[in-house]
Amino acid sequence: MRRHRKLLIALLVLAVAAAGVAGGLHAMVQHRLSQQRAGMGAVGAPSAPQSLDGNRKGRFTAHVEYTSMAAPADARVSTDVLWDDDWFFAAPDAYNHELATTCSVLSAVANAESSYYQAGSGAPAYMENALSALGFEDVSTASYQYRSEILDEVVSFLTNTIDVTAYSVASKRVVSSETGQAKTLLLVSVRGSYGSEWLSDANMGDPSELDMPAADHMGFSEPASEIVEQLGKRVASLVEGGGSEEDVALLFTGHSRGAAVANLAAAYANEYARSLRPLAPRDSVYAYTFACPRSTTMPDAGDALHDNIFNILNPSDMVPRLPLASWGYARYGRDLWLPEPGQGVFDERYGAMRDAFAANVGTQSPYDPGDASTVDAFEEQLAGEVASQEEFASLQGIASVVRHHALDMHAVKVLYGHYPNTYIAWMQVLEASELRSER
Repeated sequence: MRRHRKLLIALLVLAVAAAGVAGGLHAMVQHRLSQQRAGMGAVGAPSAPQSLDGNRKGRFTAHVEYTSMAAPADARVSTDVLWDDDWFFAAPDAYNHELATTCSVLSAVANAESSYYQAGSGAPAYMENALSALGFEDVSTASYQYRSEILDEVVSFLTNTIDVTAYSVASKRVVSSETGQAKTLLLVSVRGSYGSEWLSDANMGDPSELDMPAADHMGFSEPASEIVEQLGKRVASLVEGGGSEEDVALLFTGHSRGAAVANLAAAYANEYARSLRPLAPRDSVYAYTFACPRSTTMPDAGDALHDNIFNILNPSDMVPRLPLASWGYARYGRDLWLPEPGQGVFDERYGAMRDAFAANVGTQSPYDPGDASTVDAFEEQLAGEVASQEEFASLQGIASVVRHHALDMHAVKVLYGHYPNTYIAWMQVLEASELRSER
């Protein structure tokens, strides 16, 4: 009897403690949500950087700082980037390697911006500084607020509001050196997976719930729709000021999750161009993504409408292999692959890529190009064991993924091929003709 009583007391204590924890979490969530509604309790947006000396129009080179997972903690890395206003008067369906290389850096800067929005970090406003150096104005990184602090990631997880991302939007007036034509360029650079957003990467959604045979990946499409809505407001403001949608150009870029969101946002901009409320003409929409996951099951993803979207992918990177093609997933636009062992261009450029990585980051590249065969095997084995995304969501599907991660490959080692700086270094040493459109 005494033993039972002790057990009941212990259970009661545990129940009270659990209730206290739950109550504390609820109070914390409600307090933080009230702060968000009031615009309080977050790092404020940075003031606009001072104008830089020199010519920030036409064609020029700027020095850009950001961060890298490959660098020592809190170390800044940097590289020179080329800019040319004339890029945005050329056909967007023609791959532009110079523009793509610059976008590879801007997508990395989008990740670095998160550190500024963490209280007490002392980090600079990487994106504002980079875009100012490139001649952009009206830089907005407001979406990083309440999406960069650990507390906000916890709140997002507890309130199931994980289908978001952070992004920058900025504008620049570009003028053709040949014709004198002017456009207002709106740039969007999207942050990669961050905190609880990792869970959103697996939120593929279910087209049948929408009474549709196919759909875009829900975890990517929700933030893409938010971006398009913000662009719509910017374009409407330009029109109200006497401008026209016909004079607007759009540039989308991002890495990893940011790439998938940019991929969908660009596809939506293409579709809007055929509607009564375009954001910009279709021939003024440009998109370059890096390490992009597959983003849709829509059958028109490869249509010519989306030939202005270029997805640069590393064969040694596991992220572009998911969700599986065997589940019906693809990317909008065209895929371009970096070199891999066994190709002549790989042997010619690999040493230069390592030198470029070391020059940018200050340390040697840790990525192993031979991981391409490991990633190939992972994708093939997973496709053989998990036939659909419905099976993937089951315990058996999750167990299969975990087993392959744990037994068949070193997940952290393979991640090196996903690093933004791996992509940047390759882009800096390759020629456009050395990217492969098929693999």
